[in-house]
Amino acid sequence: MLNGVFPVFAKGRVLKKESIEYLRDFPYELASLAYEKYSDGVLSGFSASVKDGRLFVSKGAVKYKNNIIAVSENIIEIAETDYERFFYIKLITGELRETPDYKICPVEIKTDASGGLLENEIELGRFCLNPGAVLRCEYDSFSDLRTPENTLDVTRVYYAGIGGPTLHPAILKEYARAWAGFPAEPADLIFVMMCLNSDVIHRPSIEYYISAKTGGGCKEYRLPELYLKLEELLPQSERKRSADKPRGRIIIE
Repeated sequence: MLNGVFPVFAKGRVLKKESIEYLRDFPYELASLAYEKYSDGVLSGFSASVKDGRLFVSKGAVKYKNNIIAVSENIIEIAETDYERFFYIKLITGELRETPDYKICPVEIKTDASGGLLENEIELGRFCLNPGAVLRCEYDSFSDLRTPENTLDVTRVYYAGIGGPTLHPAILKEYARAWAGFPAEPADLIFVMMCLNSDVIHRPSIEYYISAKTGGGCKEYRLPELYLKLEELLPQSERKRSADKPRGRIIIE
Protein backbone atom coordinates (compact mmCIF):
# COMPACT_ATOMS: atom_id res chain seq x y z
CA MET A 1 0.00 0.00 0.00
CA LEU A 2 1.22 3.52 -0.86
CA ASN A 3 1.23 6.15 1.84
CA GLY A 4 0.86 9.91 1.64
CA VAL A 5 3.70 11.48 3.59
CA PHE A 6 3.21 14.76 5.45
CA PRO A 7 6.25 15.91 7.48
CA VAL A 8 5.48 17.31 10.93
CA PHE A 9 7.44 20.44 11.80
CA ALA A 10 7.09 21.05 15.51
CA LYS A 11 9.18 22.37 18.35
CA GLY A 12 11.46 19.71 19.73
CA ARG A 13 11.37 17.54 16.60
CA VAL A 14 14.60 16.71 14.75
CA LEU A 15 14.66 18.06 11.19
CA LYS A 16 15.28 14.98 9.05
CA LYS A 17 16.84 14.78 5.62
CA GLU A 18 13.66 13.21 4.25
CA SER A 19 11.60 16.17 5.43
CA ILE A 20 13.90 18.63 3.67
CA GLU A 21 13.72 16.54 0.47
CA TYR A 22 9.94 16.63 0.72
CA LEU A 23 9.98 20.43 0.97
CA ARG A 24 12.24 20.50 -2.07
CA ASP A 25 10.27 18.13 -4.28
CA PHE A 26 6.61 18.60 -3.35
CA PRO A 27 5.94 22.13 -4.77
CA TYR A 28 7.50 21.32 -8.14
CA GLU A 29 5.81 17.92 -8.35
CA LEU A 30 2.46 19.52 -7.56
CA ALA A 31 2.94 22.22 -10.22
CA SER A 32 4.11 19.63 -12.77
CA LEU A 33 1.01 17.54 -12.08
CA ALA A 34 -1.31 20.56 -12.35
CA TYR A 35 0.14 21.58 -15.74
CA GLU A 36 0.98 18.10 -17.04
CA LYS A 37 -1.43 18.28 -20.01
CA TYR A 38 -0.69 21.90 -20.85
CA SER A 39 1.23 22.95 -23.95
CA ASP A 40 4.39 25.02 -23.79
CA GLY A 41 3.78 28.73 -23.29
CA VAL A 42 3.16 31.40 -20.67
CA LEU A 43 1.56 30.15 -17.46
CA SER A 44 1.25 33.37 -15.48
CA GLY A 45 2.58 36.88 -14.99
CA PHE A 46 4.83 39.02 -17.21
CA SER A 47 2.86 42.25 -17.07
CA ALA A 48 4.81 45.22 -18.42
CA SER A 49 5.15 48.88 -17.51
CA VAL A 50 7.48 51.76 -18.34
CA LYS A 51 8.84 54.27 -15.84
CA ASP A 52 11.75 56.71 -16.07
CA GLY A 53 13.02 55.27 -19.32
CA ARG A 54 12.98 51.67 -18.11
CA LEU A 55 10.76 48.75 -19.06
CA PHE A 56 9.64 46.66 -16.08
CA VAL A 57 8.49 43.10 -16.81
CA SER A 58 6.96 41.48 -13.75
CA LYS A 59 7.81 38.00 -12.56
CA GLY A 60 6.05 35.10 -14.23
CA ALA A 61 6.19 31.44 -15.16
CA VAL A 62 6.39 29.53 -18.43
CA LYS A 63 6.22 25.91 -19.48
CA TYR A 64 9.06 25.03 -21.84
CA LYS A 65 9.82 21.51 -23.04
CA ASN A 66 7.73 20.10 -20.17
CA ASN A 67 9.67 22.08 -17.59
CA ILE A 68 8.05 24.79 -15.48
CA ILE A 69 10.34 27.80 -15.18
CA ALA A 70 9.75 30.65 -12.72
CA VAL A 71 11.26 33.95 -13.86
CA SER A 72 11.95 36.94 -11.60
CA GLU A 73 11.19 40.56 -12.46
CA ASN A 74 13.31 42.07 -15.22
CA ILE A 75 14.23 45.70 -15.85
CA ILE A 76 15.32 46.76 -19.34
CA GLU A 77 16.76 50.18 -20.16
CA ILE A 78 15.08 51.99 -23.06
CA ALA A 79 17.54 54.06 -25.09
CA GLU A 80 16.42 57.34 -26.68
CA THR A 81 16.88 55.74 -30.09
CA ASP A 82 14.42 52.98 -29.12
CA TYR A 83 11.39 55.28 -28.93
CA GLU A 84 8.87 55.27 -31.79
CA ARG A 85 10.20 51.91 -32.94
CA PHE A 86 8.23 48.69 -32.85
CA PHE A 87 9.53 46.23 -30.25
CA TYR A 88 8.81 42.68 -29.21
CA ILE A 89 9.31 41.55 -25.62
CA LYS A 90 10.84 38.09 -25.78
CA LEU A 91 11.74 35.47 -23.21
CA ILE A 92 14.75 33.52 -24.43
CA THR A 93 15.59 30.14 -22.94
CA GLY A 94 19.05 28.64 -22.99
CA GLU A 95 20.07 25.00 -23.12
CA LEU A 96 18.71 22.90 -20.28
CA ARG A 97 21.46 21.15 -18.35
CA GLU A 98 21.58 19.05 -15.20
CA THR A 99 23.97 18.96 -12.27
CA PRO A 100 23.87 16.54 -9.32
CA ASP A 101 21.84 19.17 -7.43
CA TYR A 102 19.85 21.12 -10.04
CA LYS A 103 18.23 21.30 -13.42
CA ILE A 104 19.35 24.63 -14.86
CA CYS A 105 17.73 26.49 -17.74
CA PRO A 106 19.16 29.97 -18.37
CA VAL A 107 16.49 32.56 -19.25
CA GLU A 108 16.69 36.13 -20.49
CA ILE A 109 14.04 38.76 -21.22
CA LYS A 110 14.89 41.35 -23.83
CA THR A 111 13.31 43.67 -26.39
CA ASP A 112 13.94 42.92 -30.02
CA ALA A 113 12.99 44.77 -33.21
CA SER A 114 12.74 41.46 -35.07
CA GLY A 115 9.32 39.80 -34.98
CA GLY A 116 10.43 36.31 -35.87
CA LEU A 117 10.66 33.79 -33.05
CA LEU A 118 13.34 31.14 -32.79
CA GLU A 119 12.54 27.75 -31.28
CA ASN A 120 13.83 28.86 -27.86
CA GLU A 121 11.95 32.20 -27.80
CA ILE A 122 8.53 33.05 -26.38
CA GLU A 123 6.80 36.37 -27.08
CA LEU A 124 5.50 38.23 -24.02
CA GLY A 125 4.00 41.19 -25.90
CA ARG A 126 4.80 43.96 -28.37
CA PHE A 127 4.59 47.76 -28.38
CA CYS A 128 5.75 51.04 -29.90
CA LEU A 129 6.39 53.71 -27.27
CA ASN A 130 6.38 57.46 -27.83
CA PRO A 131 8.78 59.62 -25.75
CA GLY A 132 7.27 60.45 -22.37
CA ALA A 133 4.29 58.14 -22.89
CA VAL A 134 2.98 55.52 -20.46
CA LEU A 135 2.71 51.94 -21.66
CA ARG A 136 -0.99 51.03 -21.39
CA CYS A 137 -2.06 47.57 -20.27
CA GLU A 138 -5.72 48.54 -19.91
CA TYR A 139 -7.83 48.71 -23.04
CA ASP A 140 -10.65 50.97 -24.25
CA SER A 141 -12.26 48.30 -26.43
CA PHE A 142 -11.68 44.82 -27.79
CA SER A 143 -9.97 46.09 -30.94
CA ASP A 144 -7.78 48.35 -28.77
CA LEU A 145 -5.91 45.19 -27.75
CA ARG A 146 -3.96 45.43 -31.00
CA THR A 147 -3.19 49.14 -30.92
CA PRO A 148 0.62 49.30 -31.16
CA GLU A 149 1.30 52.88 -30.02
CA ASN A 150 1.91 53.03 -26.26
CA THR A 151 -0.21 49.91 -25.72
CA LEU A 152 0.95 46.41 -24.83
CA ASP A 153 -0.30 44.09 -27.57
CA VAL A 154 -0.73 40.53 -26.22
CA THR A 155 -2.75 39.10 -29.12
CA ARG A 156 0.16 36.90 -30.26
CA VAL A 157 1.28 35.73 -26.82
CA TYR A 158 1.13 31.93 -26.66
CA TYR A 159 -0.54 31.17 -23.34
CA ALA A 160 -0.16 27.56 -22.22
CA GLY A 161 -3.35 25.52 -22.46
CA ILE A 162 -4.77 22.05 -22.88
CA GLY A 163 -5.07 21.17 -26.56
CA GLY A 164 -2.45 23.69 -27.62
CA PRO A 165 -1.46 27.29 -26.86
CA THR A 166 -4.43 29.57 -26.24
CA LEU A 167 -5.30 33.27 -26.09
CA HIS A 168 -4.00 35.50 -23.31
CA PRO A 169 -6.58 35.87 -20.48
CA ALA A 170 -6.58 39.66 -20.97
CA ILE A 171 -8.07 39.15 -24.44
CA LEU A 172 -10.90 36.99 -23.16
CA LYS A 173 -11.65 39.27 -20.20
CA GLU A 174 -11.91 42.19 -22.63
CA TYR A 175 -14.18 40.15 -24.91
CA ALA A 176 -16.51 39.50 -21.98
CA ARG A 177 -16.54 43.20 -21.03
CA ALA A 178 -17.34 44.15 -24.63
CA TRP A 179 -20.63 42.22 -24.34
CA ALA A 180 -21.80 44.22 -21.31
CA GLY A 181 -25.19 45.83 -21.93
CA PHE A 182 -25.92 43.94 -25.15
CA PRO A 183 -28.57 41.22 -25.59
CA ALA A 184 -26.86 37.88 -25.99
CA GLU A 185 -27.72 34.38 -27.13
CA PRO A 186 -27.23 31.46 -24.71
CA ALA A 187 -23.92 30.52 -26.36
CA ASP A 188 -22.62 34.05 -25.83
CA LEU A 189 -23.74 34.12 -22.20
CA ILE A 190 -22.07 30.81 -21.43
CA PHE A 191 -18.82 31.81 -23.11
CA VAL A 192 -18.79 35.25 -21.47
CA MET A 193 -19.28 33.66 -18.04
CA MET A 194 -16.38 31.30 -18.77
CA CYS A 195 -14.19 34.26 -19.72
CA LEU A 196 -15.06 36.16 -16.55
CA ASN A 197 -14.69 33.27 -14.13
CA SER A 198 -11.70 31.35 -15.53
CA ASP A 199 -8.03 32.25 -15.64
CA VAL A 200 -7.51 30.24 -18.83
CA ILE A 201 -9.96 29.31 -21.61
CA HIS A 202 -8.48 26.40 -23.52
CA ARG A 203 -8.20 26.65 -27.28
CA PRO A 204 -10.76 23.90 -28.16
CA SER A 205 -13.42 25.75 -26.13
CA ILE A 206 -12.79 28.97 -28.08
CA GLU A 207 -12.87 27.12 -31.41
CA TYR A 208 -16.08 25.31 -30.46
CA TYR A 209 -17.73 28.62 -29.51
CA ILE A 210 -16.72 30.18 -32.83
CA SER A 211 -18.06 27.10 -34.65
CA ALA A 212 -21.38 27.27 -32.78
CA LYS A 213 -21.80 30.96 -33.60
CA THR A 214 -20.79 30.80 -37.27
CA GLY A 215 -22.50 27.53 -38.07
CA GLY A 216 -19.41 26.07 -39.68
CA GLY A 217 -17.41 23.05 -38.66
CA CYS A 218 -14.87 23.30 -35.86
CA LYS A 219 -11.62 24.58 -37.36
CA GLU A 220 -8.13 25.18 -36.07
CA TYR A 221 -6.93 28.79 -36.13
CA ARG A 222 -3.70 30.59 -35.43
CA LEU A 223 -3.90 32.83 -32.37
CA PRO A 224 -4.23 36.11 -34.34
CA GLU A 225 -7.02 34.48 -36.36
CA LEU A 226 -8.81 33.42 -33.17
CA TYR A 227 -8.69 37.02 -31.99
CA LEU A 228 -10.12 38.30 -35.29
CA LYS A 229 -12.88 35.67 -35.27
CA LEU A 230 -13.93 36.78 -31.79
CA GLU A 231 -13.92 40.40 -32.92
CA GLU A 232 -16.32 39.48 -35.74
CA LEU A 233 -18.72 37.93 -33.22
CA LEU A 234 -19.12 41.10 -31.14
CA PRO A 235 -22.43 42.99 -31.42
CA GLN A 236 -22.45 45.24 -34.48
CA SER A 237 -22.75 48.46 -32.47
CA GLU A 238 -19.72 47.47 -30.36
CA ARG A 239 -17.70 46.74 -33.50
CA LYS A 240 -18.64 50.15 -34.89
CA ARG A 241 -17.71 51.87 -31.61
CA SER A 242 -14.33 50.16 -31.67
CA ALA A 243 -13.78 51.00 -35.34
CA ASP A 244 -14.49 54.69 -34.68
CA LYS A 245 -11.73 54.95 -32.08
CA PRO A 246 -8.36 56.20 -33.41
CA ARG A 247 -5.89 53.39 -32.88
CA GLY A 248 -2.88 54.20 -35.04
CA ARG A 249 -1.23 51.41 -36.97
CA ILE A 250 -2.76 47.95 -36.84
CA ILE A 251 -0.36 45.09 -37.40
CA ILE A 252 -1.69 41.57 -37.89
CA GLU A 253 0.76 39.03 -39.24
